[in-house]
Amino acid sequence: MAAIERATLLKIARDTAAQRLAARRSLISAYLTGSVAAGEPMLGEATDIDLVFIDAEPPPMAREIIRLTDQVALDIQYRHRSEYDNAKTLRVHPWRGPEICAPFFLLDPTHFFELAQANVRGQFYRPDFVVARARAFVAQAQTALQIGLLPGQAGSEPVTVKAFCLGLLYAANALITLTAFPGAGRRLLLKLEAAAQKLNRDELYTAFLGLLRDAELDGSRAERLLQGWSAAYRAGQSAADELVHPARRTLYERGFKAQIEADRAREMLWLMLYTWQALLKTLPGDSPHADEWLGFLQEVQMDTQERFAGRVEQARAYAAAAGETVETWAEQNGA
Repeated sequence: MAAIERATLLKIARDTAAQRLAARRSLISAYLTGSVAAGEPMLGEATDIDLVFIDAEPPPMAREIIRLTDQVALDIQYRHRSEYDNAKTLRVHPWRGPEICAPFFLLDPTHFFELAQANVRGQFYRPDFVVARARAFVAQAQTALQIGLLPGQAGSEPVTVKAFCLGLLYAANALITLTAFPGAGRRLLLKLEAAAQKLNRDELYTAFLGLLRDAELDGSRAERLLQGWSAAYRAGQSAADELVHPARRTLYERGFKAQIEADRAREMLWLMLYTWQALLKTLPGDSPHADEWLGFLQEVQMDTQERFAGRVEQARAYAAAAGETVETWAEQNGA
């Protein structure tokens, strides 16, 4: 399929905002965030359009995902206006601060969001505020990897695959935040690679890849993994879980295929692991897709309790290295 022009994506965003604000009078602002707002290239010629609506009344829902085509989905978040009351404190929020700092304005007839944004953007890039956001990610990474300690340790629960994935997401974003806005999902590894280069710490990018596979992943094997993942996704997708919503499947697939074609197949493993573990919650215990999942765990060396425990320890070490990098940056930049 042909590439979609950014102008087309922006028109979809504007039209959606206008329709929603006309239909629900309590909506007071709408803005676009994410890769489309930033003008970043699409991955696999597919993208989410990330919209945020601010409501003066309690929103009818927190999130809504709508498939438009195989290449485009709307990802809409609803926020109550009270979430912006202490806008200055949001400048150090690791996710919300960057979101508010540089969105693409859609509709803001009362200038409510414009005023909130002005408070967030004030000194947003001051080193101590940058470090505060990065440290928040480090803390989240450490929490994700420590809440469930290893089996056999007193008073603990087993580490979950989900916690492992989240720990890596937060650790990576601690590094990314020092140089750019955080990432998630399909763009995480691209942002991490760019951040590692800017920090002169390329090994932090390669170390992340090594947490999921020590060696390169050839294209034919990557294609087989993708086939197994796609089959499991079709069987286990759920509109109740935004991570594995039916509207996201083709976006993920296109991104994975683009990574394989670019000889960057190892970059797909983190997101594949994160989504696959979520799919298991809706697949029956005797699902025919279990063998593909076990085969994937072998690829990432997590197919036994001992091997997974080893990966968790490596993830904790990676989070610690991210924390040390943040503190070094803080010292160098007077924060």
